Amino acid sequence: MKKLISTAAIFFFIIGSVNSQVLYDVRGLSMGNTSVANSYELDAFNQNPANIVFQRSNNNSSVYFSIATTFQFLTNSDYLSLNFYNDYFGEYSSGEIKVLTESEKQDILNSASDQKTTFTASAKLFSVIYNHSLLGSFGISLDDRVIADFTPSKDFLDLGLYGNVPNRVYDLSPNKINGYWTRQLNLNYARTLKIKNNKMIESIAVGGSLKPQFGIFFFETSKNTLAIQTSSQNIVQSSGESEFKYSGQSDDIGVESPFGNAGFGLGFDAGVNIEFKKFSGNGKLNIGLAIADIGYIKWTKNNATYYNDGNFIITDITSKEQVDSLLDKIKTTKTTIPEFNTSLPTTIRFGAVYRIYSPGNKKQEGLELGSVSFDYIQGIADKLGGTSKPRFGLGAEFNAGSVVSPRAGVSFGGDENTLVSLGLGIDTGPVMIDLGTNNITSIFNPKGTSNLSAGFNIKYKIN
Repeated sequence: MKKLISTAAIFFFIIGSVNSQVLYDVRGLSMGNTSVANSYELDAFNQNPANIVFQRSNNNSSVYFSIATTFQFLTNSDYLSLNFYNDYFGEYSSGEIKVLTESEKQDILNSASDQKTTFTASAKLFSVIYNHSLLGSFGISLDDRVIADFTPSKDFLDLGLYGNVPNRVYDLSPNKINGYWTRQLNLNYARTLKIKNNKMIESIAVGGSLKPQFGIFFFETSKNTLAIQTSSQNIVQSSGESEFKYSGQSDDIGVESPFGNAGFGLGFDAGVNIEFKKFSGNGKLNIGLAIADIGYIKWTKNNATYYNDGNFIITDITSKEQVDSLLDKIKTTKTTIPEFNTSLPTTIRFGAVYRIYSPGNKKQEGLELGSVSFDYIQGIADKLGGTSKPRFGLGAEFNAGSVVSPRAGVSFGGDENTLVSLGLGIDTGPVMIDLGTNNITSIFNPKGTSNLSAGFNIKYKIN
């Protein structure tokens, strides 16, 4: 019994480390996750649809595009790192499985109990923006999101590490595991409105997105009331139940193909960016406001719940026959369910950016030397990996000439720790490259950090 429960606990523990949240903009990722006021062209998709009209001051291109060259991932945990896993669940150099000491078990309990581990990945499969001097800017993008999370309760880990201690009640109800994979097509339009006879406002950019949604995989813990009670007479009694909701292309839980879909829905974004006239030397202020992911996905394919009845009694844990029959007692009942809807992880973003320019002339504005930006991000729905906890970001960018742009920032709040970000932009003319992370320890200590992240982006422009 102890071996069985220990194996199950470690199995689910490992699953949580491989899967979980999502960022689309590599530049914003490296600037404290700020983007609602300071993003440009392709980087503005899913952040502020009004910003696709903007370009850096030394750019005036009619087309921007990328094809399968934008990737980002993020792991978020208070404890889980590659070193943590290798130290406690790896193997000795001889190949033998490690045997945990008492202090190591206590360290796992203190570090991991009731802590959510999240994995998020996103990819921009392709994106294009066309800028027209009279009609405005038109954009289209196809993006994938993969989000998963796992929360192990203290009693769950205690049971797995120490086995069934007599006269104990183990509450397993906080355990949760969730996973989602969605794809969206983003149809974006924006234009700039010139404001005349106004002493403060120079222009206002407005934009909106229509986003058809394609659900590929859905798995969520919908109910869990499981508990296990042990006695000094070798009696183990389990009570409660657990239930998981699933939708996907496969008949059973799994991903059959990344090209099909198990659901369809619609999403909407709307945004505005107000550009104020110069009020401090060569500086300029922009304020942005956007709401993203208003909408839903209707899941329609292979919809089912997986129900586990946790009510059983083993009267003699030393009896091999009773222990062997445990697997027969713990059976999963699959029940087909009707179509169901899930709302998108709606967020509201408000922020500002202050840009500093070199001296220009009457015919041409000076080049952008750098910027400082701030974002406030408020989630509305705790769905599909979203969170209603607010998050704040502060970022800065310095343009060392027209080619290299180092970036840095800090963000805090939400489901994440306080993180210091770092990144680099390279503009070679027709090709632009962005590298970044929202946690600098991902660069200097990738095996030791529990918040591993990286972003990579290549985009092209045509004048």
